[in-house]
Amino acid sequence: MRRQPNNEPPWVLLSTTSTTWEAELLRGYLIANGVDAVVVSQVDTMRGLTLGLLAVAKIYVPAPQLSCAEKLLAAYQMNPPTPEDESSSP
Repeated sequence: MRRQPNNEPPWVLLSTTSTTWEAELLRGYLIANGVDAVVVSQVDTMRGLTLGLLAVAKIYVPAPQLSCAEKLLAAYQMNPPTPEDESSSP
């Protein structure tokens, strides 16, 4: 695996979504489970373009954490959070 100039491992694409809020939810889930994650949003909110390639939010994780992140993503997709989950928390 090639290291970046600052000796940090490279970040790799984990997933894409069509909304920034969905990507941020997933990012929070990953971080809460010990995986570093960032969102790169390419959603054009200025013009209200929220379809197709003009509405992509990408979630990146460090390459060494990719395997764990993929397992968490699979679990997240099988049981995504719902509004009821949020309202039942203290």
